[in-house]
Amino acid sequence: MSSPDSSGHATKRRLAALLPVTGVCLLVTACGGSTPVSTTPAENLNDKTVDQLYEGAKKEGTLVLYAADSGKDLIPGFEKQYPGVKVQYFQQQGEQSAAKAAAEARAGVYNVDVIDTEQNTSYSLSQTGLLAKYSPPAGADVDAKYKTPYFTGYRVQLKPIAYNTKLVATADVPKSLDDLSDPKWANKICAEPSEVSVFADMVQDLGQDQTEQYWKTLTSHGLRFVSGQTNLVQSVLSGDCPVAVSANLHTVAKNAAKGAPIGWVKTDPLYGNYGAVNVAAKAPHPYAARLWANYVLSPVGQQVVIDAYRVPSNHSVAPKEPELADNRYNAVVAGDEVMKNFSKYNTLYYTTTGRPVTGG
Repeated sequence: MSSPDSSGHATKRRLAALLPVTGVCLLVTACGGSTPVSTTPAENLNDKTVDQLYEGAKKEGTLVLYAADSGKDLIPGFEKQYPGVKVQYFQQQGEQSAAKAAAEARAGVYNVDVIDTEQNTSYSLSQTGLLAKYSPPAGADVDAKYKTPYFTGYRVQLKPIAYNTKLVATADVPKSLDDLSDPKWANKICAEPSEVSVFADMVQDLGQDQTEQYWKTLTSHGLRFVSGQTNLVQSVLSGDCPVAVSANLHTVAKNAAKGAPIGWVKTDPLYGNYGAVNVAAKAPHPYAARLWANYVLSPVGQQVVIDAYRVPSNHSVAPKEPELADNRYNAVVAGDEVMKNFSKYNTLYYTTTGRPVTGG
């Protein structure tokens, strides 16, 4: 996964260093810490309505959010809809949020209410005891593939084929990932070097043998790597790399809307991952934390997701891209088996594409 936290590499390394101590602390209620924690049992809150959560959140007055820009965008609407609840925002990439929350818990300090991060980082956090089990009522229209007992996806990050519209003629636009294995695309395709999510999705969908053969074919045809999704899209825009095998749709769509020479292909399926809302197990403001989770999954919160050219997880809300209208697309994201064995898929991705293994 290609954002700074999305591959999960640094997250797992940092959490591995922090969590052995953290796990002990979480099991001992007398760990202490400077931040007061609500004494209301979390399970008593999970059945509260949104109105009841708001009443409790107004008394708390504050929500502490660790998130990247995607979470920051939601703050103005939340504070407008729920006056009396102010958001304290700490800008953190997902792996940084996870490491920060783990370090604080190790010290017996519980500052964070909600962590907004990618699927793989969320899964890592869920294995540590740092997250509360919570299924927001507003998530009723969210596809089950984006839900776990501990976190719910609210922004789907599809990663389709992207291409330079000036360099790839309409008649030549690939219609599927298989089309990219044609020798005519030799030395014209790029990928993100740590984009393990798409590789893992393909193994889950197609099987390991077929997936490995596909990536070996691309590699033999001169597949190049461009580090970072933003840089990958810029490489397509500049013409340095006419085609990207899997680019973040929201980045592509933003540029296309500005008239940039870039397009994308609606394949079946579309591979990707998702960003999730995670309620901290020892949130100091548990009502506000659950209120936030419901807001981001509500139609109002999901509109903010759409305005950023991201794909909403709530199927009652239409994506901005007309090709995805009425939810006429088939998204494949990593399931539990992939999340539990991510290091395996990380190793496979690197070795299959002929590179030294990094991270995992």
